[in-house]
Amino acid sequence: MTRRLLLVGAGHAHIEVLRSMKEQPIQHVDVCLISPSEHFYYSGMISGYVEGIYSLEEVRVDVKRLAHEAGVHFIRKRASRVYPNFKKLFCQGGAVYPFDLISFDIGAKSQPGQLVPSPEYSHMNDPNKKMVEQIEELRQTSQPLIVGGGAAGCEVALALQAYKARNEIPGQVRLVSSSSVLNSISKRTAKKLRSIMESKGIQVWEQERAEVMYDDYIMTSANNKIRHTGVLWLGGPLADPLFEASGIKVDEKGFPFVTDTLQFTDYEFIFGAGDCVTLETYPNIDKSGVHAVKQAPILYENLRRFSYAKELTVYEPQKVALYILSTGMKKALLVYGPVTAHNKRAWKLKNKIDREYMDKYK
Repeated sequence: MTRRLLLVGAGHAHIEVLRSMKEQPIQHVDVCLISPSEHFYYSGMISGYVEGIYSLEEVRVDVKRLAHEAGVHFIRKRASRVYPNFKKLFCQGGAVYPFDLISFDIGAKSQPGQLVPSPEYSHMNDPNKKMVEQIEELRQTSQPLIVGGGAAGCEVALALQAYKARNEIPGQVRLVSSSSVLNSISKRTAKKLRSIMESKGIQVWEQERAEVMYDDYIMTSANNKIRHTGVLWLGGPLADPLFEASGIKVDEKGFPFVTDTLQFTDYEFIFGAGDCVTLETYPNIDKSGVHAVKQAPILYENLRRFSYAKELTVYEPQKVALYILSTGMKKALLVYGPVTAHNKRAWKLKNKIDREYMDKYK
């Protein structure tokens, strides 16, 4: 008897599941991929796109094509709620999809839903607006503001500044962070990154939370008025409300727990990977594409084994992960445990890793 597997979201883990299914389909399982976008944008190369090094096609994967090649049905919809006890997924617009097995890889949000712009703020960046469109606008503005001091925010700020320098577009990129920049790594490395940003002319505000948004400035928690000509929100990861609304067990931030087999703690037929879940045995690891990529083959293998009623394999996160942050002008900051290096060789290594990763899905 054929069973139905729903893959919800098209993140790092699920595109690898699609590639694996193309090579080795799961027999007697009808697979559907549900995603609001037909493309997967690879986070590792976004800063290079912002800077103008990569084209749009080089940094994204055609998910609809990949699904078709894998024999997977593609449905362009956004999931809104899951009813585990009835094994049904509800999507925006009212469509309902029954399932026997389901996997989530929907990422995390970066813009808090409770942030309400002032009545005077008429063009606050729309969460549904493609980041690509926002980048095109911000490249040309004189004071683009990045909200968020994590790896993504810092990389994009540096890339925007580099784009301006390459194309002789006047202006100064600004960045505001509710914590210190890159606070998930060592203070020494974070200090190095801040020094790099300041040397490029980027103005940085730390320990200040954006609270009220106006057309041409924001007010921060320190009652500071920061002027801007456009805002891109790249704050810390925020959980999709789908899980809590569905009555699923979540952590204090709203992310559902998964076991080391990537199964939800209360439902063995629900799997999850990437930024949208919290690993119960390692709750404090960063929500990063680095871990999602490593989880991907484990997720595929366990979806296959679960379908065949076989013993599942376990995901063990690497103790030390390699991070390479592009800093503009084909230089990068490499971080591996206590080792740091900032040079062109680090960027060349990053470029090699990123291109090899994307080549698998082209």
